[in-house]
Amino acid sequence: MTENAPRPPLPAAIAETAADWIVRRDAGPLPAGDERAFRDWLAEPAHRRAFEQLAALWGLMDAEPAPAPSPSPVLPSLPAARRIVPPRTRLPTAARIAKTRRWTGAAVAASIALAAFGSLGDWPARLRADYTTGIGERRTLTLEDGSRVTLGSSSAIAHDFSGNARTITLLEGSAFFEVAPDRRHPFTVEAAGGSATALGTAFAVRERDGSAELVVTQHRVRVRAGERSGVVDEGQRVDFGAQELGPIEAAGNGATAWAQGRLVAVNRPLGEVVAEIARHRHGYLSVVGAAADLKVSGVYDLDHPLAAVDSIERSLKLRSFRLSDRLIVLHR
Repeated sequence: MTENAPRPPLPAAIAETAADWIVRRDAGPLPAGDERAFRDWLAEPAHRRAFEQLAALWGLMDAEPAPAPSPSPVLPSLPAARRIVPPRTRLPTAARIAKTRRWTGAAVAASIALAAFGSLGDWPARLRADYTTGIGERRTLTLEDGSRVTLGSSSAIAHDFSGNARTITLLEGSAFFEVAPDRRHPFTVEAAGGSATALGTAFAVRERDGSAELVVTQHRVRVRAGERSGVVDEGQRVDFGAQELGPIEAAGNGATAWAQGRLVAVNRPLGEVVAEIARHRHGYLSVVGAAADLKVSGVYDLDHPLAAVDSIERSLKLRSFRLSDRLIVLHR
């Protein structure tokens, strides 16, 4: 089987056991009884396949080549992870155990969990939401005042039109607003601790990594971050948050292309592009090592994210580690 050939998904219970064996073996030699138990467990073909695939991922995440399959019918040539740290810099056993357990939680267990439960998104925010979208879903709706909102993938908003204001809270993801005129009731979107108030008709707000991005496509929007504020004109963008207000600058082509299911990248780091594509598919997708810093330009179809990943892999001559299509790690 080639590296990029599709593989059937690993059962979660087997994958978790394989991850536990990897962690325990990386911490040091196993007691004789545990080593025998490990060999007995590994004798089952499905167990061996799970162990080898997760061991390869382990090596990849440590920026080392994945270990080649062992010619032995029972025991693969692991632990490769123990060879990653030279003896003179090895961490004490307790620290290495903690490190490897953190890695397992962040990579193996997370990838299994994301594959199974990724569609849940930020569920505490969603409990507060009036409207939501799932992974890979876009939804256009009309609010009670006649304004139209297009929600991007994995997005959630709440709204309050009581009193003298129309207030939208972007709880997660992205939204494009086409605001119905009403001078007596200002239309404000709150996101990342800041706010954007319409002075015209159309703009987009996207939350990412604790801050928000505003892109104005028609007329103007007043943005506020703490004590700072500014007016963003048509064709401009700005990042904002609870206290920080970035520079107002030209938005560039494709800044709101996500609302039509497209990602337009112009000389952007591959890591950022892959992270955006990952928001539109179930499972785990990332790029590691030097490949994450490669600059890419292109137009990618967010409605078909796997095809976008395949296109990137081919055009940049990358390689990928895959556990079916639910877990994909791009690398050089």
